[in-house]
Amino acid sequence: MKIVSTLLALAVALTIVGNLSAADKAPAKPKQDGMRSPFDVVKGLNLTDEQKAKVDELKKEYGPKLKEAHQKWESILTADQKKAREEAVTEAKAAGKKGREVEKAGREAVKLTDDQKTQMKEAGKGMHALGQEIIGKIKEILTPEQQEQLQKKLEKRKAK
Repeated sequence: MKIVSTLLALAVALTIVGNLSAADKAPAKPKQDGMRSPFDVVKGLNLTDEQKAKVDELKKEYGPKLKEAHQKWESILTADQKKAREEAVTEAKAAGKKGREVEKAGREAVKLTDDQKTQMKEAGKGMHALGQEIIGKIKEILTPEQQEQLQKKLEKRKAK
């Protein structure tokens, strides 16, 4: 069970980190579940203008913290590992793979050391906690109906 959760945390973190690198190069494409960051949970909830403004305030507050967490995660990898991941992702996309298959190819190409796995696990816990904190703040902004919709989205996401 610990291995599965570690691999899941690694997958999420590598996805996020890869997205940060790609954000400088091209506009981000939504994942299959439409969520790339904790702020994406509000998509499809029909927020009012006031709610949107509050979410934007949260983005301003938490954006730097998320970026710092992602940079910490990325700093664990060596330049060779980053290059190997990038090449594997490019090859997987060229082969017509999408979504999780592309992510898997990138993860497998990295070849983490035991020390890096430990560091990634700790960094993943920090990112997860930060994401949960953000989602908690978002829930405070939502109506009871929107909170129910959000809960369903989160349960569906967790089941994947």
